[in-house]
Amino acid sequence: MAVTLKSIAKAANVSITTASLILNQKEGAIRFSADTIRRVREASLSLGYIPNMSARNLRQSESGNTSLTLAVLWPIDARVGLIGRILTGIHRFTSSLETITINLLVKTMDEDGIQGVKELYDSNVFNGAILANVSAEDEAYIHKVPPSVPIVLFSRTSPIYPYVWASYFETSQKVAEHFIRNKHRRIVILASNLSSQALDQKLAGFVETLDAKEYLIRHCSFTEESGYDAVAKLIKAGDVPTGLICVCDQTAMGALSALHDHGISIPGECEVFGFDNQSFSNFTIPKLSTVNLPVEEMASGAMELLVQKILDPNNLVRYKNFELKMIHRGTTKKAI
Repeated sequence: MAVTLKSIAKAANVSITTASLILNQKEGAIRFSADTIRRVREASLSLGYIPNMSARNLRQSESGNTSLTLAVLWPIDARVGLIGRILTGIHRFTSSLETITINLLVKTMDEDGIQGVKELYDSNVFNGAILANVSAEDEAYIHKVPPSVPIVLFSRTSPIYPYVWASYFETSQKVAEHFIRNKHRRIVILASNLSSQALDQKLAGFVETLDAKEYLIRHCSFTEESGYDAVAKLIKAGDVPTGLICVCDQTAMGALSALHDHGISIPGECEVFGFDNQSFSNFTIPKLSTVNLPVEEMASGAMELLVQKILDPNNLVRYKNFELKMIHRGTTKKAI
């Protein structure tokens, strides 16, 4: 049975006119309270309502295919290097579709985050969106003010939105256990200066496992320069690490360079572990040990969830979990 404005209005306890004004972003919608707008949007999402823009774009093309316009929202920061892998994964899924044509938009987010993406709250732009690497503040915002179109969270969890997730905490524990088994005297964690579920879970896994050991935490941005500077300062201060755990491969590559410039052998005097398995990690000297984050598979899964949510709102599949694996290369030694 098709979801109508009448059913949404009933679920949200508002008039049909009110539901229409809010969902179609009409000028009169500004007079309603934030609570009323939230109730209407939550009702539309829970019932699987496809807004006006979707009704226009869910059309048959000349080839007979259904056409969808979907977006990937991505923050403008150093993690933008992953967007190529995201798009590759999305292409893998969309190229397998025989009766659906996907028109893909990539929308960047500035310092305003989700609140600066007005299109997410305007159902006349796209049918749905994948939200990738959103901040903790953005996560809180979309749960307080639901978007006007279906969304899927990438590398985040949610009690109400579909999402793809990975075993960040458990795998981070395994990384820390490797350093414990090798009896390191001074372990340093190069953590992120950003906050998100994935980053927080990585750090929690490291810290919980190293709880009874001596370790330092230094916060960095997602750049090679930041990793280099953090390690250079440690060495200058006399806190030369015997083990470095990095939350991303970019900081790990910078750390490798700093260790090399200061004459510290890898992995003989200092073991280094990265995270993400970026393509360049197999070409550092030595080759970087890291955690494989299956970005392409996760992106493909996210797009599958989004298309399912749009075309079959009653679909019960709400999330996909992915297992992460440690890859030992030249920057780590065999565990004792």
